[in-house]
Amino acid sequence: MKIVYLLPAILVFAACGESPDSASNQVDNDATPPYQVMGEDLQQLKDDFNANQGRVRLMFLSGPTCGICLRGMADFNDAFLAEHQDDDRLVTFVVHVPTMGAKEKHVAEAVPLLDGPRIHHYWEDTGIIGQHYRETMSVGMYVWDFWAIYGPDARWDDLLPPVPEYYEHQLGVTSGKFRTFPKERLLDAERFAKKTLALADTLSSDNFEAQEVAEQDQAELLADGTEIRYVGQPRSVAVGQHIRGRGGYSNLKRINSIRMTGKLKKDEQESSLTVTMGRPDEIQRLTNVAGIMPANYENLLVDNFEFDGLFVEWPDKGHEVSMQGMRKFGDVLAWKLELKQKDGPAWHMFVDSHSGNLVQKDALDDSGDVVLSIRQSEFREVDGFRLPHRIEYVDGAGHTIAAETIETISLDVAPFDVDDSTVTH
Repeated sequence: MKIVYLLPAILVFAACGESPDSASNQVDNDATPPYQVMGEDLQQLKDDFNANQGRVRLMFLSGPTCGICLRGMADFNDAFLAEHQDDDRLVTFVVHVPTMGAKEKHVAEAVPLLDGPRIHHYWEDTGIIGQHYRETMSVGMYVWDFWAIYGPDARWDDLLPPVPEYYEHQLGVTSGKFRTFPKERLLDAERFAKKTLALADTLSSDNFEAQEVAEQDQAELLADGTEIRYVGQPRSVAVGQHIRGRGGYSNLKRINSIRMTGKLKKDEQESSLTVTMGRPDEIQRLTNVAGIMPANYENLLVDNFEFDGLFVEWPDKGHEVSMQGMRKFGDVLAWKLELKQKDGPAWHMFVDSHSGNLVQKDALDDSGDVVLSIRQSEFREVDGFRLPHRIEYVDGAGHTIAAETIETISLDVAPFDVDDSTVTH
């Protein structure tokens, strides 16, 4: 991640030379915000930090429009914090900073990704905390997307925050002559969870007065369905991640045909299924039981089929793609994009922000309403390519139409044209 300073009080993200797609985001001004607005002195945060001395305190610096930061928040929630809301030894502080065009209005939508009675969110317009942590950590960069653990004895009494007992990050690790954070500390939520809980296990709840907190439903804590309507990353981040995750552009172009066999099911009905696909855009779907997949949905699948997928070479095909934010699907935080086919419907495409898997695509009607959701899961490697082995079809009302379970996949793949003299070990 690269930060450039445009004005002293505003931080902007520069990514890949492509401007982020614009989107609006409004917050109900009459509602009580689920975060605290701080002054530049950060006094509220300092007071809260020190008031919880005796506990393990987590300090997260995140950006409410930074999709990678939001993914980190969701990972922590799913890895351990959602399950430890009753642990009085832990308290978490999330400071949202004004990077990548973020403003206060963006904070509320980010909160559900990491929420709970012992998790406190803050906003401060200048983002000065990143400058302070730059000095504390002695690095040559503005510090954000930074995740720190403090032990029970730490206090924040001076201008600069104390050095954390442990930290991880999602920042760049090369910066010329300036000291940066090491690559081996790149964020790993499972590892971070083990570090946190190991430190918490050194404490006894008898050492401090227990806090009364309201119970919160586990499903709510997992934030399934949370939608972030604006992220600062451009569409190229999600599209590129998807293509790389499938095997890479050049590798995908080696596939001449695909044959899949399995079962197509709806309720008590079951049929064998054979799908054959070939270049340029040929597809055939064969079943031995009629009507399991209604004709209108079957036609939508066949008529809009593209062998390499909708994202590959989308400008040459005349499609339009825009970044629409992110959405949480269970334990997956996905990029949300809108793709308008040149000769077909518009789609909402949801790309796993970790793996690049296309976990769902929604076909839209002229009014923008969903007419068909295609949900893909159980991704597995097949000859170096990652492909889904379960596909569910759901109508616009949320009713399951049918589900495919893929049992075998065979690929006709052209060999690489490699000059042996260029191969080194």
